[in-house]
Amino acid sequence: MSIKQFLDFGRENACEKTSYMFLRKELPVRLANTMREITLLPGNLLSQPSVQLVQTWYSQSFEELLEYENQCPEDPRTLNNFLDTLIQIRNRHNDVVPTMAQGVIEYKEKFGFDPFISSNVQYFLDRFYTSRISFRMLINQHTLLFGDGINPAHPKHIGGIDPTCNVVEVVRDAYETAKILCEQYYMLSPELQIHEFNSELSDLLLYKH
Repeated sequence: MSIKQFLDFGRENACEKTSYMFLRKELPVRLANTMREITLLPGNLLSQPSVQLVQTWYSQSFEELLEYENQCPEDPRTLNNFLDTLIQIRNRHNDVVPTMAQGVIEYKEKFGFDPFISSNVQYFLDRFYTSRISFRMLINQHTLLFGDGINPAHPKHIGGIDPTCNVVEVVRDAYETAKILCEQYYMLSPELQIHEFNSELSDLLLYKH
């Protein structure tokens, strides 16, 4: 499913069965990939209680999603149960970020700082948190469209997506927040550089030429 299809999905042709059949395969794959990467962390980090707790959450969610692998999408009970399962998973993973961060703190307090290991762990965390964002975005889109209903504060949103979102302004706002933190702790911050690229406009220009 492309980004454009994802944005269009839910505009006029939202189909809970289609979403169910996509997510019951896509979500377990994403969880499995993340779980695999977690197992590649240094053993001393893996042994920390907070990291083990995160592993438990991911394993439980993976097992719950596998139960729908062969369940018929034509049964309304299956769709309702799947929706409830996604909500439970979403709630279970609410504290993944601070819990994983706590695990890193536990590790450093016990074993000290190693530049090489720290670099590898940071690389893992970047991928881990990015994967979590996309995972929750998929879950939120399904639960908003077919469970939670329209958000009265954002009635024009398609599920959890604002089709008229000004991405540059969002990036600038995030940068300003990060800049404050950087200057508070490190006394300096990098400059923001934004390069915009409109793929639809580029395709149109290419077609005209």
